[in-house]
Amino acid sequence: MRPRQLYQFLAICRHGSMSAAAHELGIAQPALSKQILQLEHELQVELFERHSRGVTLTKPGERLRSEATELIRRIEAIKTSILRQDDNITGTVNVAVIASLAPVLAVELYPRMEQHYPGITLHIADHSSEQAGQALLNQEAELAVTSNAATDLPQAQTHPLFEESFFFVSRTTPHGRTKPMSLAEAAAQPLVLPFHNHDLRRRLEDAARGIGVSLNVKYETSSINVLGAIVEQGLAASIVPVTYWLDRIAAGRIGAQLVVDPSVTRVHSLCWMPKRPMSAATKVVHDTLIMEIQSLISGGKLSGKLIQV
Repeated sequence: MRPRQLYQFLAICRHGSMSAAAHELGIAQPALSKQILQLEHELQVELFERHSRGVTLTKPGERLRSEATELIRRIEAIKTSILRQDDNITGTVNVAVIASLAPVLAVELYPRMEQHYPGITLHIADHSSEQAGQALLNQEAELAVTSNAATDLPQAQTHPLFEESFFFVSRTTPHGRTKPMSLAEAAAQPLVLPFHNHDLRRRLEDAARGIGVSLNVKYETSSINVLGAIVEQGLAASIVPVTYWLDRIAAGRIGAQLVVDPSVTRVHSLCWMPKRPMSAATKVVHDTLIMEIQSLISGGKLSGKLIQV
């Protein structure tokens, strides 16, 4: 088992498709298929179930994804540490992160920094997308992870991280559907959504207007926790990206249907101010955060598609 095979395996996990993974990796699909077959032969298990729509992970494949994600992350951390020789770097770095991503990113990034860069003090604060951008502009944060930065934060320099799709989420029923739902059908259901000034709400309103429908908004809130409680109690459904909901979906408490016709997406980026010199500590957090996002996507802890830059 070689690191290259694990990189290739994780690319297939991200895309759910041999052809799409081969395109990302810049190799021919038959060559990629041969590498995965060799890996399966070595491990004496089937890692994927092949079908007409692509591939899905088997249970051994799920276990390998978890192990491979951690191993690749460790390899990248070793390379970064050796190349930069930054064991003695110290400093405090403040990162503003949108609320739906902050918990999953924090539980990975804090221990990673403590383990590899003990001289760096990391502060992660959760915000709305607008507040995260404002924290960066006000010099309250050296870095920000926020959505729609290209249009909403033109003053910043950005590194696109990943694109996430919107889903119709609702309390599950014994016969609840999991197939995709059209935006028009989702918009007609009683919904709980953020207020109009939230980037998620603006994105949905624009998409709904584009097909000539209105959102049936029953409740509005500025809190993702309140929104989650309302959905889980069955008081209303919502149309949101699903990273915040992954554990509830896995536990069967929430059902999620991909919104289509049209699909609705948003891009998350890592942002910083180009006129403000980036300290050595900030550079370390910048690079580690990008690596963590890649690992979280590969490991299924974030819902989305990596953006290659």
